[in-house]
Amino acid sequence: MLSRQMVLCSRLGFTPSTSTAVFHTTTTNSVLPRAKPLDEEMPTSGRSVSKKQRPDTQILDLSGKRHKKDIDIIVADQYLQQWYKMETKSLAADYLALCKSKLSLFVASTATCGFLMAPVPVAAAPLAAATIGTFLLSSAANSCNQLLEAPYDAQMRRTQSRVLVVHRFSPLHAFTFAGVTGLTGIGLLAYYANPLAAALGALNWFIYAVYTPMKRSHIGCTWAGAVVGAIPPLMGYSAATGYLDPAAWCLATILFSWQFPHFNGLSWNLRGDYSKAGYRVMCVTNERLCRVTSIRHSLALLGLCSIAAPLTDLTTLTFAIDSLPVNAYLVYLSYKFYKAPDAKNSRRLFFYSLLHLPLIMLLMGISNYGRNEKQKEPIVERITNGYTSMVESIKSLTA
Repeated sequence: MLSRQMVLCSRLGFTPSTSTAVFHTTTTNSVLPRAKPLDEEMPTSGRSVSKKQRPDTQILDLSGKRHKKDIDIIVADQYLQQWYKMETKSLAADYLALCKSKLSLFVASTATCGFLMAPVPVAAAPLAAATIGTFLLSSAANSCNQLLEAPYDAQMRRTQSRVLVVHRFSPLHAFTFAGVTGLTGIGLLAYYANPLAAALGALNWFIYAVYTPMKRSHIGCTWAGAVVGAIPPLMGYSAATGYLDPAAWCLATILFSWQFPHFNGLSWNLRGDYSKAGYRVMCVTNERLCRVTSIRHSLALLGLCSIAAPLTDLTTLTFAIDSLPVNAYLVYLSYKFYKAPDAKNSRRLFFYSLLHLPLIMLLMGISNYGRNEKQKEPIVERITNGYTSMVESIKSLTA
């Protein structure tokens, strides 16, 4: 009986153990039979290529003076083609998706509002340049955004169908598109408007390129993104006037503060996706700060529209009164989001923010229809008068 067990152990590769265990394994000298190498894997004389080499491969020659031996690496074309191969069914639709056309139109509308709020007569060519140039620069920035975030967009359910993720656009084509649209937008602003508007557009493009990777490294990315959203109205204002005064900065601050309830309301229900992709936004790293920032900037919008805008001669007192219910409801929704941060309240805050900004811009335009001559004074007089009126208003409130 013992002999039969020893024969069985030897066949199975087991040997008796001297430890408390019954058996332990030992290595055997059995090896798999060597497979015959493929023809394309066989070394060739010199740098010649085998006749049986696959047609979908290329050879990268890495030999040089520093190498004693010739080194060739065979790289399949499918990896090289990822930089230029496109599998699009509707090129026009994919272009619109790459540039996020709806978002770019929204950004261009803020530049148009800035142009119309400037205290100068409306000129057709600079207005068109401000609108189209801002749209092109926004398209370039959004293309760069998708180009840099394609690996992370693939991890999030909301963005996993973007054109670069599903390979309807190649990285090389997207990079070329971003360069052409961005430089064209800067050229339009410089030629038909003025260099200040073009410089602001170039600066905004650069800040957006820095802001995109910042989302994965620091919570301050939301503030950087708010700066990006505040510059387009400055571009429109400067395209009309050639300068920036307190009214322009007030308009930009309104757009800056609007970004926080808008983005925080959007991002709250996407915390899982943002966390999975490694984004360090407020809703992931500091939920309380996300809620506090939303209500804080909603209150700031109330003060900016009803106090700062008339004091800087950006609008008339009509706008200060008309905008009160619009901003008060935003404060109410932000407060509800602060007290009960659930999916319903965050969604209501986000969707109302999409309605809030167009209403504010519309009320601005209505209140400034037929502006008086004081609002068309030179910049020095406007700054002096605005500062004086602001001081007088503060004195009258404290008296």
